[in-house]
Amino acid sequence: MRFLFLIPDLDESRAFHLRMWVERSSFKRWLGPRGMRTDKVWGGTLNIMRQCALARTLGAEAVLATESGRDSYGPVWGVPRLPFVLWEERRPDDVCIVPDIYTLLINEIRGWAIAYEQSPSFVSHDFDYGRERVLIWTDSPHMLAICKREYPDKDIPIVPNIVDDSIFPFVPQAERQQGELMAFPRKGPEFIQDTMAAYHASGGSYWNLNLVDGISLAELTQRFRTPQAFLASAAVEGCALPPQEAMSSGIVVVGRDARGANFYMRNGETALVANTPGKAAEALRALEDSQLREKLSLAAQQYIRRFFKDQEPMHFWREAIANPRWNQGRP
Repeated sequence: MRFLFLIPDLDESRAFHLRMWVERSSFKRWLGPRGMRTDKVWGGTLNIMRQCALARTLGAEAVLATESGRDSYGPVWGVPRLPFVLWEERRPDDVCIVPDIYTLLINEIRGWAIAYEQSPSFVSHDFDYGRERVLIWTDSPHMLAICKREYPDKDIPIVPNIVDDSIFPFVPQAERQQGELMAFPRKGPEFIQDTMAAYHASGGSYWNLNLVDGISLAELTQRFRTPQAFLASAAVEGCALPPQEAMSSGIVVVGRDARGANFYMRNGETALVANTPGKAAEALRALEDSQLREKLSLAAQQYIRRFFKDQEPMHFWREAIANPRWNQGRP
């Protein structure tokens, strides 16, 4: 028995990037059930890679599967030293972990299949979720509530996201660049723009916005060493790794809680929740106080430690690997 984690191939070609732009613009369900490729490295994919790596460190046979069977991410975009196999060469006794965007493929799997639901945008009924050997996993209390509604009578565990503190180490506020505010413009650009406009209109001048997009994981880890705050701007989130990684790093998180997806953003305790630009501007004014920033950054890092790989994720995988169900009802 082995754990087989399905992810898309990464295609950075200009032609494919244009195709993806057209499909997203026409509201098609990108990354369809065939042609399993993407032009971006998503947090959910990176989280799947980390789950695979952790399972392997605990002695499980675990591999990543793609349509091509090769590692198109490399050390720049992915997690190094993970084996890749062809999706079409999966074995009957594989436990296949299938991300939410590909759940239609579960109908082709003979053995155990797990729909890994990380985003509310891709929860679907396109597979036979009532089958005994089809399980549902998810990644947050917010997603658990959605999955329980959509997949009744299923026992659905939460798989803790993995925050890699080895590449996102804690840097105290006092050692960071004064007034640097980080944001990701591909997630809610209007919210970012309107927040900063409201902030400056209120007389705020401490924060200087630094937009980050299209850089490698290695570059991102370096960029996380300097900001004092991170503006969470997404209206809807899936895996939502960046705010968690910000907390691990000592960056204060402020902004949207993505309708509850960013459950670790506890207002006034680990972050400042502000779901409108006006409220976010007020929160930024409040965060000009160095004592408040220090308090929130320390509390947030303490809270997010539970998602370090040797904490809750390790406990989850020890139980998952030892579960006798995988040897029951083999096809």
